[in-house]
Amino acid sequence: MGEPEPLKFVSLEEEVDYWKEQAAKRQQRAEEVQEELQEFQQMSRDYEVELETELKQCETQNRELVTQNNRLHMELENYKV
Repeated sequence: MGEPEPLKFVSLEEEVDYWKEQAAKRQQRAEEVQEELQEFQQMSRDYEVELETELKQCETQNRELVTQNNRLHMELENYKV
């Protein structure tokens, strides 16, 4: 595979227009990608908050179950006596 052929323009104005168009396309794409990144970051933050909330609920439930288990274990020991 060889090098791509250099662009050939009829006039300086044509070349300037070409590069302006290329710059505008790249700028538009950069803005789209930036917007996608911001959306992704917001979704990630939202998901992190959701997971932290769920984790806190699980930790609370776990503590309650451990407490209940200890209480039931004590009751069982009392019945054995």
